[in-house]
Amino acid sequence: MSSRLQFAAPDPASGASDAGEPTREGHPRGSIQPLLVLALDGATFDVIQPMLDEGLLPHLGRWMGEGQWGPLRSTTPPVTFPAWTTFMTGLEPGEHGIFDFTHRVPQRYRIQFVNASDRTGETLFEGLAQEGGRMLVLGMPATHPVEPLPGLFVPGFDAPVSTGSEASATSDPALYERVAERVGPWMRPDVNESAGDAASAERAVETLLGRIERKKNFTLEALNAMASQPEGKPELVMVVFAESDTVGHHYWRDHDPQSPRHDPAASSTRKQAIRSVYSALDRACGEIREAFGSERPCLVVSDHGMGGAAKEIVHLNRYLAEGGWLTRRAAQAAPFDTLARRLRDTALRWLPPTLAQRLFRQARRAAARLESAARFGGLDWTRTQAFSEEANTLPGVWINLRGREPAGCVAPSDYEKVRDQIIDHLQSWKRPDGGPVVARALRREEVYSGPFVERAPDILIELALSDGYGLSLVPTPWAGPTESCRTLEPQDYAGGRGRGMNGTHRRDGIFIASQMGSLAETRPPTRLAEVAAWMADSLGLSWRPTTTPGSSPRRDYTEEEDAIVAARLRALGYLE
Repeated sequence: MSSRLQFAAPDPASGASDAGEPTREGHPRGSIQPLLVLALDGATFDVIQPMLDEGLLPHLGRWMGEGQWGPLRSTTPPVTFPAWTTFMTGLEPGEHGIFDFTHRVPQRYRIQFVNASDRTGETLFEGLAQEGGRMLVLGMPATHPVEPLPGLFVPGFDAPVSTGSEASATSDPALYERVAERVGPWMRPDVNESAGDAASAERAVETLLGRIERKKNFTLEALNAMASQPEGKPELVMVVFAESDTVGHHYWRDHDPQSPRHDPAASSTRKQAIRSVYSALDRACGEIREAFGSERPCLVVSDHGMGGAAKEIVHLNRYLAEGGWLTRRAAQAAPFDTLARRLRDTALRWLPPTLAQRLFRQARRAAARLESAARFGGLDWTRTQAFSEEANTLPGVWINLRGREPAGCVAPSDYEKVRDQIIDHLQSWKRPDGGPVVARALRREEVYSGPFVERAPDILIELALSDGYGLSLVPTPWAGPTESCRTLEPQDYAGGRGRGMNGTHRRDGIFIASQMGSLAETRPPTRLAEVAAWMADSLGLSWRPTTTPGSSPRRDYTEEEDAIVAARLRALGYLE
């Protein structure tokens, strides 16, 4: 494999590459050119490269050998919704407005689940449609409600429908139904990641492999169906496989013998789970590219990378309480709220996802209100100067600012002083072994720019690595005394509710470009935000990233839809 085609990720401190913008001179724009994009959520070269060294992953290996490849720096945070939104808009979170799966409701201690109508900025898909192109896009997260786009667009797991996608959630229900009748529906997550028993872990591997096969079959059938239409084949084909992310989150400790959570007694199925999924993805990608045209341009990308979790977990609100910044009320949360949360977690651990969703809806109709109670319930707001949502996907601290928060107690004149003091407090936080808990604590305006900076927490936290393994931020269990940073017991290493997942996100994803024509002579993207313009160049579009509002209609989730999305995020392990 030629090292000439490799490239380095940019210096994280600079936020950009010294090489400047990718060169676009001489790129043909006379007509829309075909492009295949294979999106492997959470894929990492830390898995791919060792498998290539063993002669595995023949398709990815060949494409890397004949094209350009290297690490791709994700967003801050490196999380599914903001990352894929940046991928399709070319905008950073401060510009498009999506930072996590949820966002704070202004002037309330409440959260809302995010959907595509929270996004500002045109997508590449809209640009393609405006210039007369058609598309086949399958499983792209953060795209519900779907935009009116030509071709077939099936949104990702944020669409509040059952595990087999309902046609009404797509851009072309009739075409979707035609494909689904032949090969079955496009599959949404149906693995209950909250179930931590060994038998469930074994079954989940087969489920993931089966899901890859079904998604491949759906893609091939959709290509055939669209080719038979008068409009002809789509110019852009984009397929998202989330299985690489799921398997990394829940089988990293079995895959990595150096993981502090490693279980040497794990079955061969569990130890080989990550490699099995990557091999299945390689085969599926190869078949899809063969059907699309192996001589045509192809990109393989991921929204972020993946690595192992440390055996330490942290409770940010507990640490704020230890420093005097957060105070609990004497009276704890209402018994019904406590019962509802226990019922929710029990359902997610032992019931199939569809039944868990139904029970979750019955336990408390307003899932967002329940999630808000879990994050903010029991705090004495009159004496709390700072608090955290304790979301591992977006570690951060909010200042309880007077005039902004319903019961804010920090005067605007004290805002900067309090924020600086808390940053100093965070940077002095130590693990039991004496190592740092926090790698960096930054003011939000040091990380983001754009019209939506105020949607981010006042302080952004990058948790430190412990011997190369990621710390997990989980909600504080207030029922008894708990250290703000504690070491898990071996029986908790598998992860699960209150213990984090045993694989965690990393900032560097993957970028592989094959048969890119004249673009092969230009500098490829090193940041996720650069990929949208690169794809536009490959397609021959004049479209460029812009903060102009997109066409997705403004619509909040209903309470029932909230419950479905919340239950799905919990089953995947993203909500504690």
